[in-house]
Order: sequence, then structure tokens, then C-alpha cells
Amino acid sequence: MDDILSELAALPAHLVVRASREIAAGAGLGWWQFDRRPREVLRAHWARLFLLRIKERVWPKPVSPPAPSDHERLAANANLAWLFLFHPSGYLRAAALHRVNAAPTSPFFLAALALRLNDWVPQVREAAQLCAERELPLVDAHVAAAAAPYLLGRRIAWNRWTHEQDTLDQVFARKDVLEALAAQLRTGTTGPLAACLRHAMRFAAIDGHLIELARQAREPSVRALAYRCLISGRADWVVGFEWTWIDKVYFQRRQVPKLETRLIARVHKAADLVKEAARDRSAIVRKIAADALIAKQCQLPDRESFVAQLMNDRSAAVRSRADYLLRHPPSVDALADKP
Repeated sequence: MDDILSELAALPAHLVVRASREIAAGAGLGWWQFDRRPREVLRAHWARLFLLRIKERVWPKPVSPPAPSDHERLAANANLAWLFLFHPSGYLRAAALHRVNAAPTSPFFLAALALRLNDWVPQVREAAQLCAERELPLVDAHVAAAAAPYLLGRRIAWNRWTHEQDTLDQVFARKDVLEALAAQLRTGTTGPLAACLRHAMRFAAIDGHLIELARQAREPSVRALAYRCLISGRADWVVGFEWTWIDKVYFQRRQVPKLETRLIARVHKAADLVKEAARDRSAIVRKIAADALIAKQCQLPDRESFVAQLMNDRSAAVRSRADYLLRHPPSVDALADKP
């Protein structure tokens, strides 16, 4: 059992939904999992069983004791609790959550516990919330940070839970978890890193890491998002989706993200941040600097030379923004720079 749990712990967090059914079928959890065979094989099996029953009436054999039920197996071995989180029966999933007596030691099992917070059975969600409140405060910061790129986005993707996800927010709001997450975003090169940073903006403790991410993150999209938040002095994140009309006559509408916004305590001047972003090696970040001037989020004393620098940029998107700045000089009521 220890070897099985070790192999499951090595799985990445984003495979928890795909792996849940495979784990239940592979472990034979539930009596209906044992008859996953072709119809012809089942017919032959029941035919042989019928003949054996006839022979037993003629030559009866001693009855062997019945195999232990899943409830008895779970009560006898507490290590089965993490495996029984994937049981097809809601009674067994709830019982397994009550038997969990340790914090998740891997991102996969943390995601498994989060999946039970979004379970389709309300009683299982209640048991998962009690288990999370009991064990998640003890989870390691690096384990939570490794699961954050997947679990932070599940808040708006999973729809069954109502308030159970607040227990996960208490974990991701910890300063040690956000510090480990910032280090992961700074050095990472693959995965939805910018989306993870956007979801992490709901926690104010991430603000202290934004300047470091803007200057040192290896992923350009992470640097661009960090610069945009620092220059504008605002952080926004997606809290759901809402419908907006395209044409009411033809009943055409579409879903758009619903955002929440909060202010960021900015230490560096916006003009200095714009100049830093304009010197970045990625065009995505340099566009943030040009967009900040277009939105009049700061004033530069050497605006003309700065726009001339952008006009010579190798990116056509940056040059088009510089052309707009040349054709639209700043007005008198342009926003003044604030520290």
C-alpha cells in the first residue's frame, strides 16, 4: 500500500480528475468494478457458474467465509483513506475523509482533497470541509505552491461548491505559500504561469513579490502582468463569468469574465517602471509600457525621446502604439505621476 500511495503521490495535480476513475477501476473499488469485462466473457462466466451451482446441489462443499467489505477494509487500515477518496460510493468517500489523519504530502493528494470539496454529494463536501479545516493548515508550503497553478483556476471552473473553496483560500493566502509560489513563477517557463499570477492577485501578500517578478521572471507574460499591475496601481482577478448582450433583437449574447479589483501600494514611481518595461527584451512587456502612456497612467519629462525610442522598436505592435502617441499628444489634464 505504501508503494501504491507513493506512485500516486508522484502524479501531477492537474491529472486528478482523469485519474480518479482509473484509480477506482484499477483498485477494484466497489463491487460493480469487478465486472468490467466483455459481454461474451460474462455470458460464459455465468454459464459456468450455473453449472457449478447444479453440481453443488449434488455434492455440497463447505462454504468459505465472505470477503471483507470495503467498510471493514477501511476500518482496519487507515492508509486506505487516501485511496478511498476515489471510491465510487459517497458513503465510502465520506468515511475516508473522516479517517484522514495527516496533511497531504503531495500536490496530487492536495488536489484530491480539493476535488472532494467539489464533490457531487453534499455530505461528502461537508466531510471534506471538516477534513480540510483539520489538516490543510499543516500542509507544506512547497506542496501547496506546486498545486496552486491548477487549484487556483478551479475556483471558477468547478461549480458544485458554494463556500467550501474558502478553505483553500486560507492555505494559498499564507505568506510562506505565496513566497514559494513567487519563486516558482520567477523560475518557471512552462504552464499557465500568468494565469496563476492573475488568480493569486486576490491575496494581498503577493504584492511584495511583484517587483521581483517584473524584473526577474523568465516568462514574459508574467513580467508583463507584474509591470501592468505595478504601473496602474491596481490588481484584478477573475471571480466568474456573466452574460453581455451583443444584439438583443436576435438574442445574441456571450459570456465575459467578471473581475474584482483592489489597489496596490506602489513603492516605485510609475515613470521609472514604464522606462524599465520599455527596455525589456520581450515585445509583450514593451507593449505594456506603451499602453501605460496611452492610458495616461503617468507622465514622462522626456516623453518625446521616449516615444522616438518606441518608434524604432523591432516589434510592429510597439511601433503602432508609438505612432498613436505621436498623433495624440498629452492633454493638460493628464494624470500626474504618483509614488
